Amino acid sequence: MLRTLFRTIALAAVLLSNTRAIASPELTIASLTPAREETRIGLPNGFQYPNGIARASNGTLYVGSVTSGKILQVRPNGRIETLFPGSHEIFAANSLRLDEQRGILWGASSDFLGVRGADGKVTRRPHRIFALDIRTGKVLRVILMPDGGFGNDMAIDPTGGVYLTDSNRPRIHYLAPGAKQLQVWAEDERLRSQPIGLAGIARATNGIVVVGLFSGGRLFKVTPSPQGKPQVAAISLQRSIENPDGMVFAPDGSLLVLEGAIASGNGRLLRIRDILAPASKPKAIEVLADKMESPVNLTVAGRQIWVTESRIRHRLIPGKEAAVPDRFFIRHFTLPSSKTTKTSWLRFDPP
Repeated sequence: MLRTLFRTIALAAVLLSNTRAIASPELTIASLTPAREETRIGLPNGFQYPNGIARASNGTLYVGSVTSGKILQVRPNGRIETLFPGSHEIFAANSLRLDEQRGILWGASSDFLGVRGADGKVTRRPHRIFALDIRTGKVLRVILMPDGGFGNDMAIDPTGGVYLTDSNRPRIHYLAPGAKQLQVWAEDERLRSQPIGLAGIARATNGIVVVGLFSGGRLFKVTPSPQGKPQVAAISLQRSIENPDGMVFAPDGSLLVLEGAIASGNGRLLRIRDILAPASKPKAIEVLADKMESPVNLTVAGRQIWVTESRIRHRLIPGKEAAVPDRFFIRHFTLPSSKTTKTSWLRFDPP
């Protein structure tokens, strides 16, 4: 089912790119601001399609895969260990968010490959989220998505509550601290796009949430309301984003967004300044890095940013499914100052 779905995504993206300007390569010079690539962190052989990523204050990175429940921890000295080997309950980690105060690593698990039975039939397991003890790797909780939802990306609030986008339904879910079931926090028909809806999510320190429509190329601001129903508003941008995926707020308040780029194949790291400020004209989009293969998620510390480059686009294109890359990486960048504007950018050729 998901394999067919992703093929549909790829076809839809190609058709869409032929009919409207999504991530046009002819960007204005003002939008090109380079980030400096520091390193590429090579992942162990056999660990494929990195996706979820989170960083602890001691510099340890936690990395999950979209096709495996295995979660790695990458030490600041470069040593890579396994925090969690995966299980029948946790078979992917397409999002990872760290609640360091409570020692919990939260993740979303979607069944991309499925399980092949003796008769050759492939079955898909329900999507779910999970929580691990960051010290021991012990599974603390597994919670199924309600109503057949597709749990995609997460954000954590200061109380330990979890926000979760649903790619199948126009919903943002919330798991309150100590709760056993996800509740619908916001639902709005504008948060729907086909074939894939909500993907990335970022929460600002003032409680406002920004989400992106993967197939729709748009961003929305969701503002909590004292009356209980959050207010949803579209964010006006200078252009559509070609498959917006992982996103996070930088310390200066700008929004960092990954452009997955299924149709063009030119994955980018973007920055949108003053994303929450009222504006009389569309928000400008800066390109910090390009030429990445299916960048999907990211984590930030100061001006340092780590991006999981999933290199999974070949699985989304009919006839290319077997062309599995031989290596997978985490990309490490230093962000330019928010006041920096230059007339050139960095291009990165796939290894």
